[in-house]
Amino acid sequence: MAYTKKDGTVVTDEWMDAIAEAAEKDELPGVVLTTETHVGRPKLYADDDMETVSFRLPKSRLSAIERAVKQKGESRSDFLRNAVDRALIGL
Repeated sequence: MAYTKKDGTVVTDEWMDAIAEAAEKDELPGVVLTTETHVGRPKLYADDDMETVSFRLPKSRLSAIERAVKQKGESRSDFLRNAVDRALIGL
């Protein structure tokens, strides 16, 4: 069977089998690129270090935040960062 990539390149089952076999023998053709390995998740703000902020909220407000993050499908931290950003833009 043959597959056409978005760029128009045709890839066959035979070609994929050959690449898989070469990879298993650690003999992949082509240029090996060396890359830096970074442990952990990428920085959210590449140009700025992060600080932890802790503050207290009424339970009812925290419950409302939890409902909102569940509805939006984002983390509590992302929700609160976005809320702070929106508040600062409005200044």
